Amino acid sequence: MEGIVINQFQPRASLPQKLVDELRGEDLPVLNSHLSLSVKIRESHQHARPIIYLEPRHKLAQKYMALHEELNG
Repeated sequence: MEGIVINQFQPRASLPQKLVDELRGEDLPVLNSHLSLSVKIRESHQHARPIIYLEPRHKLAQKYMALHEELNG
């Protein structure tokens, strides 16, 4: 499955959602999983460990796992 992954999404801001809606309105393949901003990503880079191993219960780690599921069915 190919599609657009929305990265650094800010769910509380209206403009990002408007842009996502416009992409979908143009029938572009936007995936349902959105990856939000998080300091934990920088920390995972600093520790040289993927977020899903460093903080598996973190909200963003869960979003990455959901994206994996969406891509792999």
